[in-house]
Amino acid sequence: MSTVTVSPDEIGLPVDYGGRPITPSRLRRALRLNIAVGAMGMAWYSVCSAQQVLQVFFKNHLDASDRELGLLVAVGQFAAPFHLLAILIYGWLSRRKVYWVVIHVLHRLLGYVLAGVAIHAARGGDRDLGVAVILWASAASWVLTMVSAAGWWSWIADLVPENVRGTFFGRRSAIIHAFNMIWFFAIQISLDYLTSADSLHVYAFVFALGGTLGILDIVLHAFIPEPKRHPAESNIGWREFLEPMRNWNFVQFSLAIGLFTFSTSIFGPFIAPYITADVAKGGIGAPNTWLGIMFVIGQSIWIATVTAWGMLMDRFGTKPIVILGALFPLTWVGYLFLTPTNYCFILPVVALLGGLISPGYWNGVGQLMLTLTPQRNRTAFVAWHSVIVGMIAAGGSILGGVLKDAVREFHTDVGGIPVTSFHVVAAVCFVLCAPSLVMLSRIRKGRERPVGFVVSRLATPGVFRTFLNLSTITSASSSTQAARALRTMDGASSHLAAADIIERLDDPDPEVREEAARALGRIGSLEAVDALVARLRDPASTIRPEAARALGQIGDPRAVPALIEGLGGGPEELEDTCAQALGTIGGRESLRHLRRALNGQHAERVFVSTAEAVSKHGILEAAMDIFPRLHTTTNPVLRGQLAIAMGNLLGEPGQFYRFLTGETAHQGKNLGRLFRSARRAVRSFRASLPAGATPGDALDDLEAELARARGLMEGQSYRAAIEVFYAVLGRLVRLAIGRECPDDVALDYAFPRDPKLGLGFWFIREVKTLMGKIGDPVLLHIDALLALYFLSVYRAPA
Repeated sequence: MSTVTVSPDEIGLPVDYGGRPITPSRLRRALRLNIAVGAMGMAWYSVCSAQQVLQVFFKNHLDASDRELGLLVAVGQFAAPFHLLAILIYGWLSRRKVYWVVIHVLHRLLGYVLAGVAIHAARGGDRDLGVAVILWASAASWVLTMVSAAGWWSWIADLVPENVRGTFFGRRSAIIHAFNMIWFFAIQISLDYLTSADSLHVYAFVFALGGTLGILDIVLHAFIPEPKRHPAESNIGWREFLEPMRNWNFVQFSLAIGLFTFSTSIFGPFIAPYITADVAKGGIGAPNTWLGIMFVIGQSIWIATVTAWGMLMDRFGTKPIVILGALFPLTWVGYLFLTPTNYCFILPVVALLGGLISPGYWNGVGQLMLTLTPQRNRTAFVAWHSVIVGMIAAGGSILGGVLKDAVREFHTDVGGIPVTSFHVVAAVCFVLCAPSLVMLSRIRKGRERPVGFVVSRLATPGVFRTFLNLSTITSASSSTQAARALRTMDGASSHLAAADIIERLDDPDPEVREEAARALGRIGSLEAVDALVARLRDPASTIRPEAARALGQIGDPRAVPALIEGLGGGPEELEDTCAQALGTIGGRESLRHLRRALNGQHAERVFVSTAEAVSKHGILEAAMDIFPRLHTTTNPVLRGQLAIAMGNLLGEPGQFYRFLTGETAHQGKNLGRLFRSARRAVRSFRASLPAGATPGDALDDLEAELARARGLMEGQSYRAAIEVFYAVLGRLVRLAIGRECPDDVALDYAFPRDPKLGLGFWFIREVKTLMGKIGDPVLLHIDALLALYFLSVYRAPA
């Protein structure tokens, strides 16, 4: 027996450089490891990069100037051009992982340098020397990062499927920030509850521990598989090297992000030192613990929302989410009102709002960058993006430091709030953020939802319920749970779950399939139209009627051809729902086929639905088909539907329903309202009579007749009431003509000149003709009520 060998490529699985397929289970383990080591990397980043811990140590403990602090933040960004060297290096290398691991281990050694500076300062060493060492060591460390970082992005982008990339990075971010929240808070507590001398040794320990975790992060990355690269990715010549710069959409995106980072860097690096600096030095004087409290609040909200932001990216596109997230600098306005006495109230609010908004930007900007880069040359695009952003952003912190030093002595009071150099720098930051958002909004990225659309979906009371139901829909343990969750999906926010609901249209459980179709109709999901049309046209589908009804609720004209096919033949239930859907959608093509269906050989139920659909669009000719069916059907439910259809034609669509239904006492109240409106209709003829006409007491007599008809209606003498309505309508038509004439002549006059009046008179005339044959008092009541309803809504043209 021979053995058939199937390569991983043939079964559609990516393979690593060892030729092993990256199976779903192996991919899942790799992504979990990526999250775990990412937490270690974040521990290094939060203490060894120019973030709050290092900023406070550098500024408040080594006595660095604002200008030097700005330079510390900028030094990593000034190393950005080395990203271009990474393009060439990765172009020469067949693999990315080994090189990235080696270079990044060297980069993470910065943690031990910082620890050494802290020990040197604790022993009374020259702090200016410590400042210089940190600046030079940071520069060297970030150069190493730049010549290798692009490889990680292209490696992980190749590993993580694009359709779940936003959700994965959202979950990754949530877990990493949960760990970082505990880590950062522990650091701040340690720094506050030790003496100032011991605090430098704590800094040394923290930097050393961060360096160790950072190196462990890189080493463990070696166990994450690296998919084989795109065949063309390693062939990087000058054309490939410069390709990103010829893509104006990509360049514009990088410029926008660079300008935004420049703007926020003007102000951001000086926030933590300002909060913790002594009041005598122009600060707020808050303990370091407050940085930890803010971090815990912000990170808690971040963790709670970042996965949801990822879902929003997968469903609505990354760009609108990034733009929404980029509004997070607005939360910094709270810092402008800080005083040494109110910071305990303002700082938590600022942290909460920042944690709510900022994940959209920080977790989305990398995803947006990846979606704008082609796989075959992704390394070059990532590198150029980093260069453009880094070189533009580098000037932000330097400008902030120079500006802050330049206006150091500035001080005034506005409404009891001190205004200092800190506030001046903040104002410059806010002003410069606006142009970058305008540039970002002009980026082209396939089919994404407008920002306003996304906001409208999020600003609804049911958005939290939607996220809870979404979790149930995607991972329900039983069909009952899934169906229950689908039944509650409604409202604008439910658009978030449209893609997941569409998948449930093919669920093994019939109830789930039906509820999925109904949910898509309720939420009006345009993206579901093609999927619903496919089920409608599939003879084997068990949800054809539900699909038709949903398409009617959505109202997209793309569904009309399929609904016409369903109306033209099929089970009675399908024809019925197709007729209703076509009536809801409307349009010339829909109404033409519905009008034709009224004359076709359809079941009574289908005819009634077709009649209702046509009547809602005011096709008066349909009355000629509806009236006979109204008087021949024996089904009381269908008779009521036909009466409503007739009422739609005689008056306003949907208004007759309330007069036909309801409790007896309520109907009596409606009857009085109808007669009062009918009298106003009669009076409306005074202004419309032909010039020179002398109606005399005719209109007053008609009002008296209506008063008599009310008594007849209340006494259920419907035949006599119909006689009165016939006489009143006939007299009104003749008053409009200006002379007496037979009914046929009156109709010939009314229809072409005033179709509505002609239809009303035609209806009451037909009822009077048939009245002797009508033995059902319910039908007589309907006829009388329809005549009265017409009189109540008709007004003579001015």
